[in-house]
Amino acid sequence: MRTIGGRIVGHLLGASLLLACLVACQPRPRVIYLASFGGVSEARVQLVQRVIGQFYGLPVRRLPTQRLAAAVQCPVRSRPRAAMVLEQLQALLPDSTNGKIIGLTTQDVEIKNRRQPHWGVMGLANDIGGDACVVSTFRLAGKTNRLRKVSLHEIGHLMNLPHCTAGTAYCFMNDARGRGAVVDRTQERLCPACRARMEW
Repeated sequence: MRTIGGRIVGHLLGASLLLACLVACQPRPRVIYLASFGGVSEARVQLVQRVIGQFYGLPVRRLPTQRLAAAVQCPVRSRPRAAMVLEQLQALLPDSTNGKIIGLTTQDVEIKNRRQPHWGVMGLANDIGGDACVVSTFRLAGKTNRLRKVSLHEIGHLMNLPHCTAGTAYCFMNDARGRGAVVDRTQERLCPACRARMEW
C-alpha cells in the first residue's frame, strides 16, 4: 500500500508540475497590437502605446482605427458587450505572429456576471494568458493615471497574471471591483509575487 500510495502521489505531483508549466511556461509574446475604436484621442492612444511598451519591454504596433460592429451592441443598454468586442479584436490578430491585442474605446462596455446581467466595467481580458483585452475610458473619469494602470492591468492578464492576492495595495493587478478609488491607490508596479508569476 505504501508503494502504491507513493506512486499515486508521485503521479499527481508530476501532473501538477506539468500543468503549472503549461500555464506559466508559455512562450513570451513577440508583439502587442493596439487598436482603437473611433472617439479615442490620438494623445491617449499614444500614451497607452508608450506605457505598455515601456513596462512590458515589447513592441506595441498600432492597427488602423476600427469601428465597433453592430453585433456587439447590447439591445437592452445600447452599449457594447465586452466579450463580443474581444471577439472582434481577436479577428484582427495576424496568424503569423505570437501576439496579444488591446483595444481602446470611449464607449461604456458591459459584462454579464452573477450580480447583474449588465455590469459596466473599465476593462476586460478574455482569459488569464489569453490574447485579447479591451479598456474603456468611460468609467475612468478622464484620469490619465487610471487609463495607464487599467491598460497595464488588462495586459497583465494576457501575460498570465490573475488578480493579485498578496495584499499589497500598490500592485496594479489588484481587482478594482469597479471602483476607481482602488485604481487610484495602485501604482505602476507589480508586487514581488505577481512579478515572479510573469517571469518567462
